[in-house]
Amino acid sequence: MSLRPHRVAALLLVATFSVAQDSPAKNSGSERVFPQPVAVVQAALQKLPGGTSGRLPMLDGFVVPGSQPLSGYQRPYYQCDVRVAPAKPGGSRVRVTAKVTAWYSSAGRSGYETLESNGRLESDLLDRLQDALAATYTSEGTPAGKRSDNPPVAKSAVPEINAPMPRLPGQHSGLTIAPPKDKEKEKEQAGQPQKPPDKDLQQEAKNLEEILRNQSHPTNLVAVRQDNTPVLQDPIVDAKVLFLASAEDEFEVLEETPGWVHVRISGLSRGWLRRSELEMPGDSQTPAVDEPTAAKADKPAASAAAQPPAAFSVSSEEIGSFPGDWAPLTGKSVKIISLQQAPGTGRITSPREKKQFAEALFKKESPGLSSAAAGVVLIFDAEDGGMVATTRAALDHWRSGVLSEAGFWNQCFLDPPEILGSN
Repeated sequence: MSLRPHRVAALLLVATFSVAQDSPAKNSGSERVFPQPVAVVQAALQKLPGGTSGRLPMLDGFVVPGSQPLSGYQRPYYQCDVRVAPAKPGGSRVRVTAKVTAWYSSAGRSGYETLESNGRLESDLLDRLQDALAATYTSEGTPAGKRSDNPPVAKSAVPEINAPMPRLPGQHSGLTIAPPKDKEKEKEQAGQPQKPPDKDLQQEAKNLEEILRNQSHPTNLVAVRQDNTPVLQDPIVDAKVLFLASAEDEFEVLEETPGWVHVRISGLSRGWLRRSELEMPGDSQTPAVDEPTAAKADKPAASAAAQPPAAFSVSSEEIGSFPGDWAPLTGKSVKIISLQQAPGTGRITSPREKKQFAEALFKKESPGLSSAAAGVVLIFDAEDGGMVATTRAALDHWRSGVLSEAGFWNQCFLDPPEILGSN
């Protein structure tokens, strides 16, 4: 059955209208105008909860699907570019562009790829900014915290109380309870006998002073160094995270191992923290006098080699096939170490920091590398991440002194090549 000409025209108009409606929807929410001035918007962006970059739990729902299945990508990160400009006739125009990157690995190729945002990240950031700006303004439209021009209401006068009051324990151990001096003088001048102090009140004050004197700060406490430090259920890197501790949080020590500390969280609740992320009670103590000088000289070097810089931490370790395209390790089993930015940093790391961390890990792994591994691969799980790999032979030659440091790095696989800067 053929369609009449006017029906064909109507269907074409509907299709054209649908395309026109879908076209701008892709970028909707990436730009918004706010009534606040540019300076206020920029200040709110600097303190915006959640920040403007971070790791995504998944790609589905955040990016436009491409030719490759999203399930083949790992370690997705996003970074938003926010531009603020004056708007006419007033206020600020905020433009947000999101960049999404993820690691893709397949038999034919592997590496970090940039994916196209579907606009959800941009819209979410603008919504959070709008909420932050609204929180800084009162219901009358006046900035929160701004002083009112109305004079403060005078407080009602507090009647003077001449009853005896005990003093808090201070530098002097004795406590004296007596009426105010002016009343005491009046009684002396009038020849009236003074009222003896209340014995029960005096005894209670002495008891309080004794309790304060006997109180002491526990010596088996450890303090957290940085914000967002994970408290784990078990002493392993991939254990369940109970919660994130804040800087200077203190916990009671229940048990210690060379790399972990078992702490009491509250009541019967327990958890594990990395020893390197804590201020231990003995950290500030000086070494014993009879300790040999040579041993004291060796300790800082050994500690620096065993403790990598704080820019990264090891998130997982496994033995698997080499994930890159490099002839010396292609098709061979290697030790793969995934690294993540240390909690609380929230910044792009420098090539120098990556190189320092990689050097410390290679030195640590070289003596005890499993015989099943033909090399070691470090994967930096960060926004500007990449991969560094080396063979067992290069590690052995470097450790024995056959290879210099520069020669060792020249024999490593770097993806991208500038990940460690210039050697």
